[in-house]
Amino acid sequence: MFYVKHESLNLRKIKLLKNYFSLLILLVVGFNSLAQEAGVRSRHRPGFMWYYAGITAPKPEKVRKYDRLIFDVVYNDWTGKNVKPFKVSPLSIGFNTNLMFDIPLAVNNTVSLGIGMAYGIYRIKSNDFFVRNELQESTTLSSDINQYGIESSIFKIHTIALPLEIRFRGKNWQHAKLHVGGRIGYSFLATTVLGTQQDGIYYLQKTRGFYDFNPIQAQAHLRFGIRNWGIYAAYHFLPFFKNKQSIQMNGLQFGISLSIF
Repeated sequence: MFYVKHESLNLRKIKLLKNYFSLLILLVVGFNSLAQEAGVRSRHRPGFMWYYAGITAPKPEKVRKYDRLIFDVVYNDWTGKNVKPFKVSPLSIGFNTNLMFDIPLAVNNTVSLGIGMAYGIYRIKSNDFFVRNELQESTTLSSDINQYGIESSIFKIHTIALPLEIRFRGKNWQHAKLHVGGRIGYSFLATTVLGTQQDGIYYLQKTRGFYDFNPIQAQAHLRFGIRNWGIYAAYHFLPFFKNKQSIQMNGLQFGISLSIF
């Protein structure tokens, strides 16, 4: 089942401004975490929560823990048998928020296990749009966007997931790191937003839901970088749609990661 909602351009601009403002705050916090003085480094809360050591004073021999709150700002894409990657708009931006436990597996925490919860938004802006076929309960992808008077097309889904990763890092505070893992999740609120213009007024048509949308998500990801910052890449193993007659495509994500603490 799905429903359709119409929205004016002004309301859409307000929502975009809120998203960009939130991203700006995130970047400012990240740069601030890199600007701390070397003489007052905390061994226990590297990053944004630099000076916080807990309710009680930490023991000097306590193992350092890292990468427990991670934000991924990503470029979203898709690929498949009849879909080529890197054809969507550069504005196909989404994000992931990861709240993780860092479980040391080696001395000095050079190897650890990361496990926790994650929430993300996958958003694609392209010149193609989805067509829902009620009779076959399938979904196809049409590239005739201009023929129907459509000026913009956006596909968006929300996901909650359980990430699991093995982490490798150097011994020093300014360490290099490599995270290899994956996650199992559930996707919801699958929505398409089509922009049209009539009599000089720009309209947005939101349609939520598909006949054969696959809510189960399984992906592998890789994150590598230095201390708070990293490069992120992910591949979605399961296609977006379950019907074999539907367009078969899998998600891709590339971006940057920022660890708050």
